[in-house]
Amino acid sequence: MALEGEELAVQDAYTPSSTCWGCGPSAENGLKLQSFRVRNGLEARIVIPEKYCAFPGIVNGGIISTLMDCHGNWTAAIALMDRSCLPAPPLTLTASILVSFKAPAPPGVPLVVRSSVVEIKEGSQPGVGKASVEVDVSVLQAAPEGGGAEQLLASATGIFKKLGALRAL
Repeated sequence: MALEGEELAVQDAYTPSSTCWGCGPSAENGLKLQSFRVRNGLEARIVIPEKYCAFPGIVNGGIISTLMDCHGNWTAAIALMDRSCLPAPPLTLTASILVSFKAPAPPGVPLVVRSSVVEIKEGSQPGVGKASVEVDVSVLQAAPEGGGAEQLLASATGIFKKLGALRAL
């Protein structure tokens, strides 16, 4: 939770009781990804513990994919909420996500999960069809303290479809 005057993560602001393993604030043993608004998307910082390694020093690809799926889904929901001036994000589900791994993700170091909205498409018939949002998501190893560049570890493009009215968990 944020201190007074600090921004809440979208997950804490809109679904504090969610038990989603990747991003639910109430998921007892989950990753608890916290995504914050940035221009045209969201950004999160997270450190993945060594217990989620597939091999020594390499975080399991499914964990990285989960981060991208949750973060992309939230990006789509927030974009649709903002576009329609809703009081809360609508329920969105992943229709597809294509992940490309660029380098092994190490455990125990700060990672940055960054997303941007590529396109919002309305359904085939106004008011009848469901909207979809295309989102690009990247996972990067944060720049080392004292300088240096972020390193791209994985990238994805996802399509997230509006399923219903307001998100409720």
